[in-house]
Amino acid sequence: MNTPRFSPLWLGAALLGHTAWGIYPVLARYLQIQAEIPGLTLLTIANGFAMLVMFVVVAVRGEFRQLTIHAGWLVALFAMLRAVTNVLAARYAPAAQVTLIGLLTPLLVVIMGRLWFHDPAPPKTGIVLTLSLLGAVVMLSGDIQNPTFWQMGGDSSWVGIVLALVSSVMLALYMLSVRRTSGYGISSEATFLLQLIAVVGTSIPLSYLIGERFDGLPSLMPVHWLWLIVFSVCIVIGANILQVYTLRKLGASLVTAVQAWRLPVSAIVAGFILGEWIETPTEYIGAALTALSVTWYLVTQRKST
Repeated sequence: MNTPRFSPLWLGAALLGHTAWGIYPVLARYLQIQAEIPGLTLLTIANGFAMLVMFVVVAVRGEFRQLTIHAGWLVALFAMLRAVTNVLAARYAPAAQVTLIGLLTPLLVVIMGRLWFHDPAPPKTGIVLTLSLLGAVVMLSGDIQNPTFWQMGGDSSWVGIVLALVSSVMLALYMLSVRRTSGYGISSEATFLLQLIAVVGTSIPLSYLIGERFDGLPSLMPVHWLWLIVFSVCIVIGANILQVYTLRKLGASLVTAVQAWRLPVSAIVAGFILGEWIETPTEYIGAALTALSVTWYLVTQRKST
């Protein structure tokens, strides 16, 4: 396996991708609550459009045979589980909270790498994991005391936090597996198409099984259409392609080094679009503790390597 090489250009691409992923839970929450598009239906629409685009791209490149390589389907499985849990998490919990839980992904990459690939855990992992979890608890402390937090349909729900945590575990496994597919001759485009097929192929039957009903596309307001197009093109297509490319070029540890950037992006955009501003001192302290501890950990690990 080739050793990841540091590149300012690719790190900038990773930062752009993290910006898009910071906006993801905001738009996912907006489209589910304001536009009233059910979560799995939203996944089907956004990923279905992306799948059609990538079918054309892969066909032009003559890479359909790569879709049969089993290593690519493992990546697709993790991507599907990540997508489903992530979009549903955005329905139940505020965008900034979903993003905050996502900041645990770098540490989960280390833990999953240790359990799955028997990679040795870097020093200070336990300390930073403790600080990060403490920061998450501090930020959520006000909401935990609110009765609506424990309701299935509340604006801030334990369901959303649990889904966000499961989604972060799936993202960690996805990141670890993507780079390993490069040795099997699977292109980034074919890898992306595989995960889109998995997401759409799972979302449609799941949506039917749980009884989702949505026939309101013709009645969507222009602003809803605008955000749906941005979500489908800029986030689902753009962010995913950037993620696959940067993971292969830089590796999971370097890509996650700038992941804390997602939190301020998510908090600011959520404030403007959803009115979900971070307001209390405990929210600021908790968010800062998690973001700074993860960033410090990644910077020290980068210097040690």
